[in-house]
Amino acid sequence: MKTRWRLVALTLLTMACSSESSVANPEPEAPTPSLPGPPAVGTFAVTGDPTSQQGATWVYRETLAGVAYDLSGVLKKPVGNGPFPAVIVSHGFGGNARGYSSNVGAEMVQWGLVVIAANYTHASGATLGSPGLETERGASVPNVQRATRMLSLLQSLGYVDMSRVAAHGHSMGAFVTAALVGANPSAFRAASHTAGGVRIAGPQAEAAAPVDSQVITITTPYQMHHGDNDTVVPLSMDQQLASLFSARGRVHELHVYPGGTHNDVPFSRQMYDRVRAWYRTHGVLP
Repeated sequence: MKTRWRLVALTLLTMACSSESSVANPEPEAPTPSLPGPPAVGTFAVTGDPTSQQGATWVYRETLAGVAYDLSGVLKKPVGNGPFPAVIVSHGFGGNARGYSSNVGAEMVQWGLVVIAANYTHASGATLGSPGLETERGASVPNVQRATRMLSLLQSLGYVDMSRVAAHGHSMGAFVTAALVGANPSAFRAASHTAGGVRIAGPQAEAAAPVDSQVITITTPYQMHHGDNDTVVPLSMDQQLASLFSARGRVHELHVYPGGTHNDVPFSRQMYDRVRAWYRTHGVLP
């Protein structure tokens, strides 16, 4: 394999399936991308062929504003010169970029998307990297910093249309996705997740989930998917996020999968079809 170094500045799951949607505001014009930081000028190394079935791996090391980045992940792209739309895919607890994110990426690259994924602090089977500690999981500041830096990595590739970028994740990766889009709303054309939501009070509170202040800034059209028999991330967390979107007139959909458990939804054919349609509706895909 070639090593390249860059140095550069539920339709329904069943007839009983339910969904909630809000389109209180008219669809906005395509956003002007606003990257949250300078282009990548550290070491960004891509190893392998991103057009191959397994994709390529990458590492990135740089220090910016006192934050040391030591990241690793997976990159997949369609055959051709582009420019292509792209998606940042975020894995859940115990997963990693080579596992969940690569599997989802195998589907999304067929839609014509460049797929980039990093390992987060809650990864298993991958080096911890930086910033962040193992205890700083989900929508923590270090994970949002890691995810945000991938926007600049996408830009540095030279074949990504930065006006058509999406974000998608599952479980703790869904928490990262919501916080990422909340921190960089103008950078994303659409977003989606499975088994996510915001932190709720009580015994089911999940410290890794984003708090309201991290998501009320989201203006990106956002689609959510959740099984109603999920005992890991309760449906009420996504219902609360949907309520926040509704209160602010944000374009969103919440699809509930009857009988669906935590692991039933993330690779569901129905979910994939809905996400693809969402990305088409909101201009990520043609």
